[in-house]
Amino acid sequence: MADNSMPLLLGGAIPGIDEAPIQVDLNSVDDLFGDADHLSLPPRPPSRRLRRRLDELRSRGCCQGLAWSKGGTVASITPDGQSLELRYLRAKPDDASWELSEPKLIAPWPTHLNGGPILHLSWGPANSELAAIDAVGRVLLMSFNNDLNRPMVSRRWDTDPVDDSHTIVGTYWLNQLPANTRFHPTYSPAVKSPKGADYTFENSGVPAMGPNHPNPSKSAFICVTTNGLLKMFWSQNSHKSEETTLELESATSADDLITHAAACSDKTRSIYIAMATTSKQLRVVQVAIAFNASKPENSQNAPQAAPVLTPSFGKRHVAVTSWFQTGMCASPLDASMFKISHVEMLPAVFDFQSKQWSPIVVVTVRSFMPEANSPYNQEVQSIIDRWELLTDQKQTVHPAFERSGARRNSAGSAPPATARLKMLESIVVNKIVLGVNVLSFGKVISFYYNDGAVDYRDRFTMQELYRSANLDRIHSILEAGFSQSGEAACLQMAFSPSNCSLVQMYEGSQIRWHNLSYTLEDQATISDNHMSAVIASCAMSTAAAIIHNSNFDDILAVARKFPRRDQIAVKWVTDLVQIMRITVDYSEDLPHDHLIRNQQLQLCFSIFNHLGWNGEYNARHFRSRLFTLALSLRNVVILITLASSAPSAVRAASSPLDEPEVVNALAGCARWSIDFLGWLCSALIGLLDDAKFMSFLPPANQPQQLVNMTKYLHSKNEIALHLILCSSTRNLISAVCRRIGLLDSYASRALAWYSGRGDVSEASSPRHAALHAAYRKVHRYTSSAYIKADEFEKFIAVLAADIRTAYGTSLGPLAEREAQKVAKNPPTPNQNSNAPKPQDRIKEARQHSELNMLLVHPPPPSFLPVITKLFRQDLTNFRTKIDVPKLYFADYRILEIVDTPEALANRKKAGKRVDMLRRVEISRPGEFPWRQCSRCGNAMEEITSTHHKPGMIFLLAQQRTCCCGGRLAILP
Repeated sequence: MADNSMPLLLGGAIPGIDEAPIQVDLNSVDDLFGDADHLSLPPRPPSRRLRRRLDELRSRGCCQGLAWSKGGTVASITPDGQSLELRYLRAKPDDASWELSEPKLIAPWPTHLNGGPILHLSWGPANSELAAIDAVGRVLLMSFNNDLNRPMVSRRWDTDPVDDSHTIVGTYWLNQLPANTRFHPTYSPAVKSPKGADYTFENSGVPAMGPNHPNPSKSAFICVTTNGLLKMFWSQNSHKSEETTLELESATSADDLITHAAACSDKTRSIYIAMATTSKQLRVVQVAIAFNASKPENSQNAPQAAPVLTPSFGKRHVAVTSWFQTGMCASPLDASMFKISHVEMLPAVFDFQSKQWSPIVVVTVRSFMPEANSPYNQEVQSIIDRWELLTDQKQTVHPAFERSGARRNSAGSAPPATARLKMLESIVVNKIVLGVNVLSFGKVISFYYNDGAVDYRDRFTMQELYRSANLDRIHSILEAGFSQSGEAACLQMAFSPSNCSLVQMYEGSQIRWHNLSYTLEDQATISDNHMSAVIASCAMSTAAAIIHNSNFDDILAVARKFPRRDQIAVKWVTDLVQIMRITVDYSEDLPHDHLIRNQQLQLCFSIFNHLGWNGEYNARHFRSRLFTLALSLRNVVILITLASSAPSAVRAASSPLDEPEVVNALAGCARWSIDFLGWLCSALIGLLDDAKFMSFLPPANQPQQLVNMTKYLHSKNEIALHLILCSSTRNLISAVCRRIGLLDSYASRALAWYSGRGDVSEASSPRHAALHAAYRKVHRYTSSAYIKADEFEKFIAVLAADIRTAYGTSLGPLAEREAQKVAKNPPTPNQNSNAPKPQDRIKEARQHSELNMLLVHPPPPSFLPVITKLFRQDLTNFRTKIDVPKLYFADYRILEIVDTPEALANRKKAGKRVDMLRRVEISRPGEFPWRQCSRCGNAMEEITSTHHKPGMIFLLAQQRTCCCGGRLAILP
């Protein structure tokens, strides 16, 4: 039977009749009535919940109940509007796959809300600050500096008026002051090499536009009320929250009330505000903001006191028009859309080729939805209207006035320039627009719809972007073969900081996370060319997130979907080093501070750490083992450094080294560091006793043996040699050795002081007794160490000197050639000062070699004599100073690096983890709740309490992120 045929009489012959059943061709039924088109079902009518959502968007400009912060927190308003739910992306500890966490309910306000339900959420660009706004416009500010799901209230709304005329219809956060106050760096597009699958990245910049809060770590929250009042909530440098207001419009009647407002920054260091009124007017006002920093009173007594800010405003009415101009759009439903649902502003964009600024653009959205019981088959529709704000429009005087006698005999003056709103071509979409977002510094605008679809449009042409793959020139990760969309029955969406995933609120108030979907081919069998494009797009998106201090966990989640994650990490980090010019060469004898402050290198370590992690009780990949130790080393160095050199303001109240809680944490760090040195020496001596490994170090120079040696170390999952060969990890080890010596010195001095005071009992002075016990613990760890830190530091210092000598020998010919080139072509006085110099070529070559070792590739050929000397001479001599059997039988479980099946099984059975801060074993349930990293699963106990002194509070405040750079969250 044909697929499009329907048998009569239930598809079977009548018993006793042998004739086949009569067939009816369904494809020709329409022809009976002369219709060329096939029959189709009418569209599903909009749901009651969708109608209610559209009514909310039309009635007020601020009703966003789902928002995603730069730090990674997803906040949503509960259906009753009385509390908030906090979620975040997390890598599950059992298998490291990504998911949206369970919600945590918070309500940092009294049980009864005087101002009605919470209606709007808005995240700030700095410090993960969240603004919650209720029905009458009261504003509560919360900061998420420390944890993803535990806020601290920075401003309460108790003093705000409970008045409907203060209902907020538009919000805006001032741009954060960039590190480079002139430009925001950009790293796109990724351009494919014509001869291969590699990509290069075009670096450029976007001019920074103000106004900004004078403190680069702060922003200011601006609101526009329905009665035309502008409110700015900001904080002093002392963190005191304050408010400044300005009357934008005088609302004397219902027609003057503002329903929607939007704002954008401008090159003039001011902001432009677009306001839609109930009388269908669209007004634009320019507001200048000056923070006016002044010296505080009695500044002579407090020379380091921060300046006091006294903001002031200035305003100018720029242009006005009607946002409801029928007949300008081709849609027959244009006149039926007499209610506005969205207003957005696109800032001016600078074109480096033409050296011109494009005008500011105001975007409005109107939507049509048929009546619930309409007998007509009408589809939903949205119209996107646009206006250019044209400034400096010259006015001309009619010639008749010029010919008049009075004007003919007077010089006169030119009329002042004006501004006007020029309407552009409208865009018609047969969907309901539920949200508008501005991306890429105003170059791209995105819309999301009721069916879960998302589209991106060019701000100039409004043509759709990223609809198909473009592997030759990648501007967005979507052009590398990914698609982005939600599901139907959508009411609200929020996009991640990197814009690589979204969360969606459905009509039943459920919230789900949707990551990018790869569409070009099966991810399990992806080709090398497509894989290169995926990695380049991930690197480009990661660089943008790093430069803006944004969370990029969803990019890691994208990468985990693909096979060969270890190779992905290698190419990803290689591209990141190329894009951001990250320093990886620390072979020169530089202060350790340079390495510790290199946060971009820390995030490269984090990528290796995560992509090689398979869960807390599963074995790690080779590179993940190496870099989880490197990250822990860095964290230990930072903690000991902060405790020993706290700011003067902290030391004035209480020195961290005088607090037992701090010293106990340092004791844990000392024990961890000493165990690490023991494990490292044990592993190196194990290689010295390995005959196969030693066979790769022949007397003659055979560089191929380094390749074979590296493969052998990979097969054994042995990372000890790479830890001391790579300059960045070697310097971290050196820094840890010095910190162990510093702690030993502090402990010896403290014990000497206590020895002169006699017996310190618990009863007479419990605080001193606890501090005395903590320093005894530190001294016990440092004095009984199998490996003396100062001796091991000398050991690796010899290795570092040999490596510098090897670099000098191997790169000497390159230096000579560069010197000869300079001698033949000496620089002229007019030559560019940024032109490469001979020493720059040497640094580039050394950077390239160090990058290869960072990626755990074979060392350069010049390292073979160095490694041979290391094992056949230096390590052999060092071995005579230590008790090798004690190293072999020592317990290294505190490191969590031994991943044999037996060790993993024992760790899982015990159910214990190592506290990231105090470096002691912890288990659940315990005395304190846990804070856990959302990216790598590291955990620490939440020990914040009222009895802690300023030193411990200071250290805990510095532990805002995990050692891998991921954010921490409180576990239930």
